[in-house]
Amino acid sequence: MFLVHGKTTLIYEPMIARDISRKSFFREVSKELGFTALKTGIATLNCPYGNDYINKNFTLDMLVPNPLKLDLYKKFMEKMILSSNGDKFVYRNLGITYVSPEPESINTITKIAKNYNFDINIIDPNDSASIGLNPFVYSDPIKTGVAISSVLKALFTNSRPDIKLAYRENAAIQILENLSILLKEMYPRLNEDQLPNLEDLLDYLNDFSLIENMTEEMKQIPELSEKYKILIRYFENNFYKNAPNIEENKKSIFVASAELDNLLRYPGVKNILCNRNNNLDYDKALRDGEITLVCTRRGDLGESAHKAFGLFFILLMQQSILSRPGNDSNRIPNFLYIDDFPTYICKATEPIYTLYRKYKVATVLDSQNLSQLKGDAELSKGDYFRDLILSNCVNKVIFGNALPEDVQWWETELEQKREWSWSSSYETNPDKDSYGYDTKLGGVNLKWKPNYAAGKIKSLKAKQIIYKVKNSSGKSEVDKGKLDGIDAKFKEPQKLKTFDFTKFSDGIYTSTAANLKKKNRGKFAAATADNNNYDIDREIDPIKTDTSDSKYLFDSEDAIIVNFKKSENNDNK
Repeated sequence: MFLVHGKTTLIYEPMIARDISRKSFFREVSKELGFTALKTGIATLNCPYGNDYINKNFTLDMLVPNPLKLDLYKKFMEKMILSSNGDKFVYRNLGITYVSPEPESINTITKIAKNYNFDINIIDPNDSASIGLNPFVYSDPIKTGVAISSVLKALFTNSRPDIKLAYRENAAIQILENLSILLKEMYPRLNEDQLPNLEDLLDYLNDFSLIENMTEEMKQIPELSEKYKILIRYFENNFYKNAPNIEENKKSIFVASAELDNLLRYPGVKNILCNRNNNLDYDKALRDGEITLVCTRRGDLGESAHKAFGLFFILLMQQSILSRPGNDSNRIPNFLYIDDFPTYICKATEPIYTLYRKYKVATVLDSQNLSQLKGDAELSKGDYFRDLILSNCVNKVIFGNALPEDVQWWETELEQKREWSWSSSYETNPDKDSYGYDTKLGGVNLKWKPNYAAGKIKSLKAKQIIYKVKNSSGKSEVDKGKLDGIDAKFKEPQKLKTFDFTKFSDGIYTSTAANLKKKNRGKFAAATADNNNYDIDREIDPIKTDTSDSKYLFDSEDAIIVNFKKSENNDNK
């Protein structure tokens, strides 16, 4: 986690630009290695692709390794393989998620992503073509129910200090979860496979007869009536016309339905949250390393709606992060940037700074001062959130002009260093003909002193920062730096490598030795024909490629170096 006391244009945008550049580097390396793998027969495409499409969107997941050359494939792709399990691979990549209240900043990042020829997910209430955030997009009805109830609960309790007022009982949560499951299962069946949305949920909360009718429809489907017999009984006892608990449930759900109605009151927000056709798949975005930009448009929506919309996205994404499959070794990193983060500080967002790093999500947050980290005064617990956030932020950056009480904290946070100190005497006795400083030093001590005193922090000039970061060995590094916005190279269209994949796109790989011989004649094919006798160490130059223009493999500052040739001296391999 990274905590920033500073500006969007000097921290967020340059960091995201470099992330996009790094993501492009992975794609271009993968494309070059993948083309070579196809050309030499150690892999084939998993299905036909158009040449323009594959050059723009290439990933190593498009390849099927030749099972007779699996060891060679692993060795060749070693630098790009994050983890492997048999013939299943997770390749190096990264995802980017940026939440900002300012459309200008979102537009800046959009242009950079397009310069690198990346498709992006843009979520913007003022954009009629915006991708949606329909929580019913999850394929699992149970996960859908939990996600919706969790997000709505957090929204309601965050807007109301009295939790009992927002949620009279756990009954409200139970109603939302069960009703979401009912809608997820039945609405598409009754409406030509259309996805339900939050407006449908609100309709059912306001009219219990709709619940009764849909429950009766579910009872007519044998597999669902058996699978959800407990759910059906629940609706019969709580929402049918003469159900014993119907009046109590109306009271329990009243506040939830009112808050949901407030959330959907803004047309742009409603279009995004109630989209039936084009929605962000949170699980896929994390798995595939997609770029997602969310504009909450504080100036257009107002403080309340901007906050609710941004929090809705953050909490819905949180459901996918906390259920992300795998572990640290096989999850690709996702870099989450949340501009104007203090707006969203609440109990529901606590996992962002306590758990996200466990799920390979690195978060960059900002704050104008330390007091903002306490969150909403009515909902905060003294310094609880501030202390929790600061203790979990390993890397920190501060600009000048901080509050006097803040710079004292920063002086301590930026640690100390040991320096020698001493005193010397000045001789002025004319009788001894000795003038000047005495060569003997006194009071010699090795003392601790702040790396940067409060006055030094306060007096930083424009664009100057002091940072504290952990290096690769886990040691803190504290120093002064200067920022200067996005480099000009990111603002221009990038020249990307293209390859002719046409001859490899005519079908899916078949793994017989006969097909291998036809495609790869000579020593290379002969070595693969007898898999039992194949020894990768006996292969002489098994993979050769024209590296004369291999910019991303050999000329980049971040280059992945692949040694294609076997050394004559085994000791120098």
